[in-house]
Amino acid sequence: MDPRVKDRRRDVQLRRGRSRLLVALIAVGIVLAAVGYLFLRSSDIFAVERVYVPVTERVSETDLRAAVMPARGINLLRVSTNDLEERVRAIAYVREATVYRSFPDALEVHVREYVAQARVRDEEGTAWLIADDGRVLEQDTTGVSTLPFILSGDVSVPHVGDHVAPELVAAIPLAAALTDPATWPSVKHPVEHVGVSETGELVVVLAGGGEIRLGDPTKLDEKLTVSLEIIDRYLRDGKSLDYVDVRVPTRVVAKAR
Repeated sequence: MDPRVKDRRRDVQLRRGRSRLLVALIAVGIVLAAVGYLFLRSSDIFAVERVYVPVTERVSETDLRAAVMPARGINLLRVSTNDLEERVRAIAYVREATVYRSFPDALEVHVREYVAQARVRDEEGTAWLIADDGRVLEQDTTGVSTLPFILSGDVSVPHVGDHVAPELVAAIPLAAALTDPATWPSVKHPVEHVGVSETGELVVVLAGGGEIRLGDPTKLDEKLTVSLEIIDRYLRDGKSLDYVDVRVPTRVVAKAR
């Protein structure tokens, strides 16, 4: 037989042998890794002993620790961070929550908080703080909040952590605009409340009397700017405004008292 053919066959056999050995080593490695993972997962080597929580403005450290307490003593490899994040998000002022594993024995909790944007008053007269997406944050027990009230003829406020009705949510951007000095001079023209009709139309009731009828919650900046110009013009003329209707900003209707 040609020596070159023999050498070629020998090289092929060697390569096959190396390939089989590599496959066998990989298989053994996978098995060992799986066994090691199962051992670590079932042992108490990585048991949760510590929880790190952030310093927040509205969410208490006690509430955060209580939310992740079920994970204490459980192996980090078996802890469901998704479940813990869901528990943390159930806290009223928590907008976003992320829980990280910190080996060998800790969890780290990161949160982003809600900020109150307006108030609603239920049928019993109780005031509640709500966020920009309508989430009920807490009862306004201090009575010192300067946030505008959003009122509807039939307001049923759900439990803390739930959301108010969609028509009230649609009025929140208006409430936020009324607290922005660049949009509305609330010191000069204080607002009594924002009203929401059954059809979702908005009206601003001024503390000194008079209404701003805005209609649907669109083009709010334009409507408020036009309204302000008309109100100031009436005041300069020594007149008291009954209402200004800017539902169509290009066809404004105003009426003096």
